[in-house]
Amino acid sequence: MKKYFVLLVMALFVSSAMKGQERVGTFSLIPKIGVSLANLSGEEIYYNNAEIPAKGKYNARFVGGAEAVYQMLPMTSISIGVGYVQQGCRFSDFEVGNPETISENWDDGRSKLDYIQCPLTINQYIADGLAVKAGIQLGFLLNSDYSFSLTPIKHFPDGSIEYGKTEDMTIDQKDVMRSVDVSIPVGLSYEYLNVVLDARYHFSLTDIYKDKSWPSEKNKVFTITVGYKFNL
Repeated sequence: MKKYFVLLVMALFVSSAMKGQERVGTFSLIPKIGVSLANLSGEEIYYNNAEIPAKGKYNARFVGGAEAVYQMLPMTSISIGVGYVQQGCRFSDFEVGNPETISENWDDGRSKLDYIQCPLTINQYIADGLAVKAGIQLGFLLNSDYSFSLTPIKHFPDGSIEYGKTEDMTIDQKDVMRSVDVSIPVGLSYEYLNVVLDARYHFSLTDIYKDKSWPSEKNKVFTITVGYKFNL
C-alpha cells in the first residue's frame, strides 16, 4: 500500500509540474533563444534589370529575445515580446554575362535581413502545457545586405577558360527596404518543468521593398525557440 501511495504522489507531482497555465492574474517572463528558418517569397533576383536563374532557399539563422505573459483566463493567456531575429535567404549559384567571351560566377549568395520583432499573441491551452497561439507582429529592420563571392571568367575562342581572382562582395540594401514588416505569427508551444518549446510560422503581410514597381518579395520565416519560464 505504501508503494502505491508513493506512486500516486509522484504522479500528482508530475501532472502538476506539466501544467503550462498559471493562476488567473499572474505574470511570467520567458527569455528564449533559437533558430529561424528563413526564405523570401520570390524565387528570382535581377542583374542589370535582367532576371537571372537564382533560386531562393531556406537559410538557418539566429533568434533571441523574451516574452512577458499574463494569464487572463484559466485556459487563456496573452503575451507580448521583443526579440532579435535574423531573416533573409540564400541563393543558388549562377553565372552572368556572355558565356562566349567574359562572364562572372556569383557563388554563396545570401540576403541577410536583421529585425527587432515585437509579437503580441493570444495563447489558448488545449491540454496541460500545450497551447496554440496567434497574433500580430511588427518587425523593425536593423540591417539588410546581399553578400556573395564573385569570380570573373574569360572564355577564349579555342574553348579554354581562365578564372580570375575570387572576391567577397557585400551590397548594403537597407535604403531600398521597408523599415517595418508586419506579419501574423501562428504556432504551438509546450511547457514542461518551466522549460518552454515554441514553434511558429510568420505570415508576412508586407513587401520588403519600398519601390512598388519591383517584384513582390515577402519574408517567409519559421522559428523554433526554447526558453525558461519565470513566474513573477
